[in-house]
Amino acid sequence: MVNVFLDTEFTGLHQKASLISLGMVAESGEMFYAEFNDFPKLEITPWLKEHVIARLSGNLPEASEAPSARVVLMQGDWKAVAAALKVWLTQFGGKNSVRIWADVLAWDWVLFCELFGGAFGIPEQLHYIPCDLSTLLWARGLDPDADREKLAGDIDWNGPPQHLGRHHALYDALLEKEIFLKLKS
Repeated sequence: MVNVFLDTEFTGLHQKASLISLGMVAESGEMFYAEFNDFPKLEITPWLKEHVIARLSGNLPEASEAPSARVVLMQGDWKAVAAALKVWLTQFGGKNSVRIWADVLAWDWVLFCELFGGAFGIPEQLHYIPCDLSTLLWARGLDPDADREKLAGDIDWNGPPQHLGRHHALYDALLEKEIFLKLKS
């Protein structure tokens, strides 16, 4: 089973939250990053504008029909992103070949599943039980609120965007992967 680290940025901590961006990084190095162009702009708070919207690339290619590359960087509406994700996930194998990890998965997992019409519609590659990095930190006796960049330490980035910073979904997914690898070793 392949571990894939997920992070999302979204419009708020409420039931009608919408995805702004989504980043996924496999333990083996494959990456998927999407910016959504259909989230409600009226829900953007000053905090979101400063910490999330300011970090969006904004010039990514539109979703393609078959994003089969190891690294996919795209923008599109939720339907286009869901379709691209379904194709991207096929590289990891068949049923239950992917275990999703998220920092605090309560929001990320629910919003991620909504891309596919809910938990019963997720692609077959995804195991239905995701894992929570914060719970793993707690179980290891570490503070689950600890600064993620400090936990990751010096990172030898092998790919894009070390310059993006916190609250960029791909950057945060990369941090999750690094923390997981350190805990695993």
